[in-house]
Parts: sequence; C-alpha cells; structure tokens
Amino acid sequence: MAEEQGRERDSVPKPSVLFLHPDLGVGGAERLVLDAALALQARGCSVKIWTAHYDPGHCFAESRELPVRCVGDWLPRGLGWGGLGAAVCAYVRMVFLALYVLFLADEEFDVVVCDQAICIPLSLCSEPGHTVLSSVMC
Repeated sequence: MAEEQGRERDSVPKPSVLFLHPDLGVGGAERLVLDAALALQARGCSVKIWTAHYDPGHCFAESRELPVRCVGDWLPRGLGWGGLGAAVCAYVRMVFLALYVLFLADEEFDVVVCDQAICIPLSLCSEPGHTVLSSVMC
C-alpha cells in the first residue's frame, strides 16, 4: 500500500516554477531566491530564474547551476546621485522584465515567484490557472 502511494506521488507531474528577480547578485534576497529555487529543483520541479541583471562573476556559485535568463540589463540601476533613484529604477526594470516574460519570452510555467509586488498584476495577465507568489523584500 505504501509503495503504491509512493509511486502515485512520483507519477504526479511537478510544476514549472519561474522566479522573477530584479538583480541576481550576492545579497540576502538573492540567497533566499537561490535557496528556494534549489530546494524546488531538488524536489523535481522545473525551475527557471529571470532577472534584469546577472553577472556570473559576481554572484553566488549556486546560481550557475540553474537556468538564469537576463533581459533589460541595459536599463539603468540608479540615477547617479549617490544611489538615489535605485528603487525607482528597480521598479521599472521589474515592469520591463515581467512584460518581456509575459509577451515575448514564450515561457511555460505553472507558478511565478516574484520579488516585487508589481509583478503580481502583470503575472495574472498571462493565462488562467497560474499561481503567483510574491516575496516583497524591504
């Protein structure tokens, strides 16, 4: 009986999980995204990370084990006044990233984990039946 339940659990298709993150560097939010992505991948889920900035030379080593796609790196990360405007720029980059993934990337996914609340309404525009999770980091 227990073997049958184990086989049934293994035969259930695992969801495809898409992470949207503004800048995949070496901070605490990035560590959280990578740990969650690696844990889901270890459980058999298909995991992809989309980001607006990714430098393989300045990131956690584990990020190189995952499929990471980068779009919008040409958008500014700040306005040049000692870090002022970084939040506004991150917001704009995430809007661009979410729109790109929804309308141009041709990605298949079941679940979206988004690091900023802006992605929730944009992700809901994709297709019915998708689950959207937000992890807003302040």
